[in-house]
Amino acid sequence: MNFKEIENIENKVASTETSASSSFQLDILNDYLEKEKKKSGAKENPFVFFYEDVISSAMSFNFKSALGDVQYKNASEDALACLEICVDFSKLPLYSISGWLQNALKFTDHLVLHYIQEVLKETPIILGGEEKSRYIQIKWKKGEISDAGDKLIYLYELRSKQLEHRTRVYPDGKQEIISPPRKLIRKEISKSFPEVMKIFLRTFKSAYPSYAN
Repeated sequence: MNFKEIENIENKVASTETSASSSFQLDILNDYLEKEKKKSGAKENPFVFFYEDVISSAMSFNFKSALGDVQYKNASEDALACLEICVDFSKLPLYSISGWLQNALKFTDHLVLHYIQEVLKETPIILGGEEKSRYIQIKWKKGEISDAGDKLIYLYELRSKQLEHRTRVYPDGKQEIISPPRKLIRKEISKSFPEVMKIFLRTFKSAYPSYAN
């Protein structure tokens, strides 16, 4: 839905508002229109929209110049995947956290890999899974980037152990698919993920001061 279509719907709502029988229905429609507006705006630059939505402030940094066109485009696609699920990080839907977290970690992986390969000039280590190995590698570094690695490991394990692998096996061989603690997981995401993003923003600004504005 583009801005023109949204505007047309809003005009129709305004013309019939006085005759509407239910203000509750209007509230629902207005909420829907607001979400569609945000989605339309997000698609114009999903990288920036997603990043600033998560950290609740302006980035004041040109990640496109730092990452390069290809890497920036790929990261933007992962950001857009998150935004298709939720355009307001503070209102992350309880039953959408699994898909959102998966794409959010993919987004940060672009930052992690660039930091390892282009800033540190190191080759990514392999200690089992590729994703977790990258997080361990930055956890070993000095400074606050180590905290980002630690938090990414925690989020990765939340996704893997709590949201994906949910089978309980009993001594008699019977199995049960258990429900994850979604409220707790959302709370941990809300606390840890913005901190990761803020640390990487400060780290990239330090590595590329000419791209800060």
